Amino acid sequence: MTRFTTAAPLILLLLVGFCDVALGQSTTAANAAKSDAADRTRRINQMQWVGTHNSYHIAPDPVAMAVIDLVARDEARSIDCTQRPLTEQLEKLGMRHFELDLFRDPDGTLYRSPLCYQMAKNQQADVPLFDPDQKLHQRGIKILHSPDFDYRTHVYTLRDALLEFDSWMKKHPDDGPIFVLLELKSQSFSPATVPLPWTAAAMDNLESSILEIFSRDRILAPDDVRASKPTLREAVKGIGWPAIGESKGKIIFLLDNEGAERQTYLAKSEILERRLLFASVDKSHPAAAWMKRNDPVGSYDEIVSLVSEGFLVRTRADSGTTESRLNDPRRRELAIKSGAQLISTDYPEPDGRFSEYFVSPKNLPQ
Repeated sequence: MTRFTTAAPLILLLLVGFCDVALGQSTTAANAAKSDAADRTRRINQMQWVGTHNSYHIAPDPVAMAVIDLVARDEARSIDCTQRPLTEQLEKLGMRHFELDLFRDPDGTLYRSPLCYQMAKNQQADVPLFDPDQKLHQRGIKILHSPDFDYRTHVYTLRDALLEFDSWMKKHPDDGPIFVLLELKSQSFSPATVPLPWTAAAMDNLESSILEIFSRDRILAPDDVRASKPTLREAVKGIGWPAIGESKGKIIFLLDNEGAERQTYLAKSEILERRLLFASVDKSHPAAAWMKRNDPVGSYDEIVSLVSEGFLVRTRADSGTTESRLNDPRRRELAIKSGAQLISTDYPEPDGRFSEYFVSPKNLPQ
């Protein structure tokens, strides 16, 4: 009896601990079940995600920045920001949409020797090494902001960026969807480099490059959203985007361009039949499903209206480094309040040179 009395407190403590663990596991399981149930009914257009603008970007080195500052001071100011590598943005910052600027380079010769980098080498300036693995010597689509001047990037080729997304998504099959905005660029401010235009054949090649990494069943494409409806617009307004639960493990590609590139992409099918990218079009267009409205201040009422109609909207919480330099959250707050589903930022974490301004999933309504 004495032994039992002595051991009783320990036994009681163990029982209480066991109950706490069991209760914790039960609560976790219940929360997971509740989340899964919500994901089965909650649609993509009813969610908000934070992502990065120029997601690949590394600020120009001092030599390149000095050249840019001489001819375009405002531009130099606006590009003075650096993102983390794509995987770190996914893993550590919770980013779920990305923007990549794409240049054609079928022979691997156009972007391997940037003008400002050659100037730096000629001056024996102390600048970071550029393209040590000679990725820009490879054939295929390249990622950079502006030839010869603003060319530093964490990932040099579209293929490597897609492989990075692919690797992370395979490790997190219950996450997603991931959104990738693709801007097809053919403009250069340098006389030393003349980019190639994005022809219809080049856009077909872009889609083939995507399918080399992502099988069609891993891509949420316009056909999937349109389903049995005649047009994307009718599907989005009548049914809505697919549920989150149906979209986990999927990647969604959005064409960032308007104008000539958009028209070329739509030429095969105005409802984007058998295409991989969604196009930003007017809400009356048969392909209307998502829209780019980058100014949440001037376009606030329009964004609210588009969201209420079921469309997906991308907007920017900041622009040109201004909000970070001024520590001004007003644009960020309007972007979130507007209901825009894709909120883009240059600052997923603070830039200590300027202020504590940043935009992260923590800023979104819970």
